[in-house]
Amino acid sequence: WQWSKYGLANLYSLKTLDLADNRLTGTIDSRPLYNLKSLIHFDVSGNQLSGEVDALITPSLTHSDFSNNRFASMLSFKTYKRSFQSLRYCDVSNNAIQNDATDFLKNIPRNIQQFFASNNEIQGSLPALLNDLPKLRQFNMSSNSLSGSLPEWFNDLPQLRRFDMSSNALSGKLPEFAESFLSLQELDISNQTNGLTGAIPEDLSKLQSLKTLNLAHNKLAGTIPPAIGNMAVLQVLKLSSNLLESAIPAELGLLAGTLKRLGLANNTLSGTIPPQIGQLEGASILLNGNLFHTAPLSLCNLHSVKALDIANNMTLCPMERNALSDFYDSTKGAEWTDGSLWLDEYANCCDWKGVTCNEMNHVTELNLANNGLSGRLSESIGILSFIEVLDLSDNDIKGSIPTQIGLLSNLTYLRLSYNAFTGAAPESLGELAQLQLLQLQTNRITKIPNIPQLDESIYNNATFVTDCGVPTAFDEALLCDNCTMCCNANEDCYPQEETRIAKHVDLNYSEFAAVLIACFIA
Repeated sequence: WQWSKYGLANLYSLKTLDLADNRLTGTIDSRPLYNLKSLIHFDVSGNQLSGEVDALITPSLTHSDFSNNRFASMLSFKTYKRSFQSLRYCDVSNNAIQNDATDFLKNIPRNIQQFFASNNEIQGSLPALLNDLPKLRQFNMSSNSLSGSLPEWFNDLPQLRRFDMSSNALSGKLPEFAESFLSLQELDISNQTNGLTGAIPEDLSKLQSLKTLNLAHNKLAGTIPPAIGNMAVLQVLKLSSNLLESAIPAELGLLAGTLKRLGLANNTLSGTIPPQIGQLEGASILLNGNLFHTAPLSLCNLHSVKALDIANNMTLCPMERNALSDFYDSTKGAEWTDGSLWLDEYANCCDWKGVTCNEMNHVTELNLANNGLSGRLSESIGILSFIEVLDLSDNDIKGSIPTQIGLLSNLTYLRLSYNAFTGAAPESLGELAQLQLLQLQTNRITKIPNIPQLDESIYNNATFVTDCGVPTAFDEALLCDNCTMCCNANEDCYPQEETRIAKHVDLNYSEFAAVLIACFIA
């Protein structure tokens, strides 16, 4: 750009100059700004300016923003400039600045409160010494090419709230955390290409104001300090992609109610995942890429957590176990006569009462007849795709039979009789090609779909039974041409052929029985 030769320099009372997002190009000629002694706010962000940044460009400056441009370098801070004392905010992020880190941070203004230099090409190690910065609250030099270790002054910033050095090439160990660091709210030292090493310091738990802790993508080893569970306001904990080992401390469950993100993926953590992790209500949890051998049911069924990356892991969170858990809840499992091992956090669901599995641990049989089930049959029953026998008879299950039951393509034996099912039986029952027995009698089912005739060679007249008999509890008797046996309102059941005779002569059941007896005597 080009400054006006005289116009801008004469605006002695100008306090704010905001030229952000104007597609400005070229370099900044700072000479016309020397006389603007009242200017405190200078913003040229979001342009295409290039050349060199002078963050102390006017004498009384408190706020300078050069972000999102094409600047290639930055003048070091000069202590003799008046704005060295007044500058509070400096943002040079998202440029192409290539300074050495030591020169770049040399003489950083003592009264600075917010300093941003992320997404540049700043190189080298951080300086071993830094000016006292008693008022610094935010410091961000993420996404540069910084190397070396975190220096001692890292711990000597008493007002620091947010510290972000992510996506650099730092190495070495994390320092011990000093008492003076207790105001810190966000700490992000993740994604170091060289990788921070050593253990996570135990005294990290001193940081009781910390809301975000991100140490992911480093080479940190050892165990996760249980004391992290005592960080009362922690909302984000990211430790993924390190070398952490052993078990997850159950104490992390103490963060329930505050923690929203937990990242522990891609480490060498092992053992069982503690059930307390499933109590992190509303949290998104990453656990993939570890050596766990089982996960608690309360975590896998997502009753509390918002998202879980191992939810579809068939080893840690078997889908059929989740489906059975949902079935248990929907049929009021707490009131069952016998619910042995059901909802045990770690028990194999194949060991639950009434469940039988094949050698691949797929559920092939669910037999809970006469076991005090009530409530409703959940749609998740359709997930048990390997099941061959389903017997829920002699209970008090209400509502409609879910359509998803037609997904059970291996089902051969289905007993839902003597319950309180209502409405029309789903058409999807006709898709069960392997079915050998279907009993739906003594319910309140109002319509039977067109189901192909079943082979009667195994179960004879008991093969296909519904409430198609007379007298009927419905306005009209149920139609079921392929039923092998019909039951009536008196819960008496007899072969379908006798039902057709009774309907044909339009007799009630007592009269029909009398006719049959008379015929037999004759």
